Amino acid sequence: MAININRDEFPLKLYHATPRAMVGWGSYQMAGEEAKKIGIKHALLVTSGLKGTGIVEEIKGVLNYAGVEVTIYDKVTSNPKDYEVHDAYKLYKEAQCDGYVSVGGGSSHDCCKGARIVDSQNGRSIREFYGMNEFAEPINIPHLAITTTCGTGAETTYATVITDTDRKYKLLIFEPSAYATRAIVDPALIRTLPPKLTAFTGIDALCHAVEAYTSRLNVVASWGFALHAIQLIGKNLREAFGNGNNAEARENMAWAQYCAGHAINSAGACVVHAIAHSLGGLLDAPHGLCNSIGLVPVQRYNMVACPERYADIGRALGVDTTGMTTVQAAERALEELDKLIKDLEVTERFTDLGLEEQHIDTLADYACTDFASNINPRTVDKEVIKDLIRQCM
Repeated sequence: MAININRDEFPLKLYHATPRAMVGWGSYQMAGEEAKKIGIKHALLVTSGLKGTGIVEEIKGVLNYAGVEVTIYDKVTSNPKDYEVHDAYKLYKEAQCDGYVSVGGGSSHDCCKGARIVDSQNGRSIREFYGMNEFAEPINIPHLAITTTCGTGAETTYATVITDTDRKYKLLIFEPSAYATRAIVDPALIRTLPPKLTAFTGIDALCHAVEAYTSRLNVVASWGFALHAIQLIGKNLREAFGNGNNAEARENMAWAQYCAGHAINSAGACVVHAIAHSLGGLLDAPHGLCNSIGLVPVQRYNMVACPERYADIGRALGVDTTGMTTVQAAERALEELDKLIKDLEVTERFTDLGLEEQHIDTLADYACTDFASNINPRTVDKEVIKDLIRQCM
């Protein structure tokens, strides 16, 4: 066997640009003008429905006022399914739309990205695009993504995550031209999130930032985004959870999820996401909740591989590390993460999501094949992942 003399596992770093975004109070009111600027005259509005919030109706009105016709597809569910992608694509064709507007969190945005992929590839099954892609002809179908949660980051990324309902497996699809064309992140829309969803999506953003900062890809350009997101979340998520009308906390969480999306777009996610993706496919479990349950146990396992990174995370969370060794500071970071989870009243475990002992082997197999496992800061294998899953049960 030849000896590997390369210094780095991933010697070439790729930093992926993100689409133009408008962030701020009332920015959703520019949706019509933004849609027109990217060439949309008749939009398929892709959403989960957001029942009771009035958001879909409000944005439809904004688009209509600007002269943009709207057809609505509101059947997106958590962990968007392959058939939902194709249903949205079919309606887009039937209604003779010329662009997409996604309204919601990661599920709506990913379903929309998936429909654009299918559309650009002449109706082929979304399942055919699992893994890395680079289309000969880039996707040129306009897409305006309007975010309503404080955790998705999907409005910034070129990744698309869709559930294969036959295999009960979440497909990670990477295509450089699958980005939303433009994004709108409005704290006024995020303010409608109830406390539990604020907690789950906020921890999802925290998980993006922590995993991007500790990823073995070592994309230095992502580190600043990641650490700033961690700092914002540490200072604001409790307040946003406790009082949804706290305008400053909501605005800071909007920026936090956006910065974390930037970070994960180039630096990637790690084993927390690999396990969450597997749970989402197998049990249709909510992604943010899976990340909330798995975050601390996985970081405890990972910390030994890069304690200096975790010491930085502790400082970003407000820990005074003066006089501490690097390992002591890293351990305090884990304590702070655990305290935040408890303060947000996340008490669920994987068993509450329907996970049973009989599922663990399949779940670990799925997680091992997830790209996120390859860039985890500490080496993992199937047995390690099974042990981590059991810790979360």
